[in-house]
Amino acid sequence: MKRLIGLMLEDLKSKLGMIAAVWYSMGMLCLVFSLKNTIPAGEVRSLYIGPGNSSFFVLTIVFGILMGAGAFRFLGSESRTDLYLALPFTRQQLFGVSWLNNLLIFAVPLVVCRVLFFQISVAMGYSQYVDGKLCVGMGCLVPTLGFLFVMGLSMLACLLAQKNGYRIGLLLLFLLGPDMFLKQVEKLLGAMVPSFYRSTFLETLKGYLSPITLLSRAAGVQEYADGAYWILEEHRPYILALAGAFLLLTVLCLLIFWIRPAERINAMFTFRPVEYFVRYGCMVLAGLWFVNGFQAFSFYGFSTALAGIAVLFGVPVLHGLLNMILAFDARKFVSAKWHLLAEIVVMALVLGLFSVWGKSNEQMPAAEKIESIAVALPALASGGNGEEALEQMKMEGDALSDVYEWIQFICGEKGREEDSYELLVKYELQDGGSKYCRYWLPGYALATFDEIFTKEGYKRGTYAALRLDRVKYVEVQWTNGVEEYTLDLKEEERQTLLKAYQEDLEKLTFAKIRQRTPLGRLTFASTKNQGDIVGYLYPGFSKTLQVLSHYGIDGKKRIEDYEIARIVVDRYLLKDGLLYRVRYLADQKTMTDPQQIKALAKELSAEELCVDELLHRHDQNAEYTVYYRDSAGQTVRSVKCLKGL
Repeated sequence: MKRLIGLMLEDLKSKLGMIAAVWYSMGMLCLVFSLKNTIPAGEVRSLYIGPGNSSFFVLTIVFGILMGAGAFRFLGSESRTDLYLALPFTRQQLFGVSWLNNLLIFAVPLVVCRVLFFQISVAMGYSQYVDGKLCVGMGCLVPTLGFLFVMGLSMLACLLAQKNGYRIGLLLLFLLGPDMFLKQVEKLLGAMVPSFYRSTFLETLKGYLSPITLLSRAAGVQEYADGAYWILEEHRPYILALAGAFLLLTVLCLLIFWIRPAERINAMFTFRPVEYFVRYGCMVLAGLWFVNGFQAFSFYGFSTALAGIAVLFGVPVLHGLLNMILAFDARKFVSAKWHLLAEIVVMALVLGLFSVWGKSNEQMPAAEKIESIAVALPALASGGNGEEALEQMKMEGDALSDVYEWIQFICGEKGREEDSYELLVKYELQDGGSKYCRYWLPGYALATFDEIFTKEGYKRGTYAALRLDRVKYVEVQWTNGVEEYTLDLKEEERQTLLKAYQEDLEKLTFAKIRQRTPLGRLTFASTKNQGDIVGYLYPGFSKTLQVLSHYGIDGKKRIEDYEIARIVVDRYLLKDGLLYRVRYLADQKTMTDPQQIKALAKELSAEELCVDELLHRHDQNAEYTVYYRDSAGQTVRSVKCLKGL
């Protein structure tokens, strides 16, 4: 025991620089936080005391990588390796001492800093003491598990590779490889299967196989919730997966350290299977990227011929580059011919498997197997994020059968056509699963979408303003694209405005959206950083406009109602290139004649309000800059506008 304690102290002495770096980083976070004199408006507790603190998240990854790489620095020198392995300690003891010291070096300052954060937060009146039971505890546990997980990946890369460059490359493959692979698979399936949009299976794999995503979801880094409302049940599966992953990595690193030969070998990797893993892993990643890149020339479809060309011509080039990198010798470009044949076969098998998998999921689920359905039309940009709509919407009963028949009859499962609109659909199945699909609504049938727009549940899922019920921690902002104000309203007045807007929104039809540009925009901005809710004001929103008028806002005011000094017209030419459209300025002129300005201003709308320009067409070949005087008539301002067709 005395010898082990002596070994631990000796190991700590060799890591004094890392100890200082950890304490300095944690101390600076405490210092910066303690210097806050007041609570910044809009900030929330989870940014400080909760597990989702992004600063600690970054430190967890950085120190995990650095301390994993520096755990066994003696392996870089043959003489030091001989010395350490000649000491009266087993390899398991050497490994355990270094691992335990790294844990203490990171965990002790982390716990001290998180407790200080909480005490400072309570002293500032920024959080309640009861918050500490969960937030502080999980704020210490989750980053510690994340640190051990990242340290295990870094340690594994250093044990398997012989040189620093290859260690960095192997670590990047561990950290980024799974996420890159799954994204390329999604892109490939989207090209192969016209109706493919998202896969719940692939989304689940992303959450658990991608190291950075797993860390983020375990901590809740992307959440903007008050620390007191951090829900353990939502993060428990990821925390358990993180704990299991770090235990597995620790055992694997111990095993490799135990069987790793003491003498350095000429190869770039400690074991030959590692070279095969790197070769074929990189080949599949690069091969999928190559195939997906070639599909850009197929114009809205999957071309088997282009995929074959990508494999036959791309794989040999990638094979040669990998030969040079793995052997660190440019002369090895043409070598390992049997590997080349195997790589072509592997790529063909991978593409074949994904093609079969995609085709098996191409058909619409049977109507009797569907529990509810959600539909999003991304072209309806005023409806917000289509992803959010799919998660919030739930149409059941008669609405479900009507929507299902409409999709089957109008959209079918055809690929994209020239004049068509993307339609996203989520099927909630009776077995508890979900299926996401993408269809294309033909332009000539766009008017039929009004049948879906009026269904019960569609608007509530699409428009977040209909789901808003409390405005206690909300301030209301109004703009018509020309002027912008924050309304000084009491809670009752804000509630009255919200109710009027919701009633007008319930009466809105899809036909009106296609024919009219919004008059303005309301923003229900959260003062607790819980996310803002945007709602557009259309002509005919009489109740909302009346309430705004009562509060001193002329919601009906348009571009032509301002004193306009001049209008600058920029005309553009659009040319279709090989892969995209080219847009360049062709002509510019300035209008100052009052009569011309008055006639033109009636047809202009502020560019920021033309959110549904795919539905309500505007002239894309011209851009109008209107120079006007504000309501006080004192300042000349400018606003970008579009002209309706």
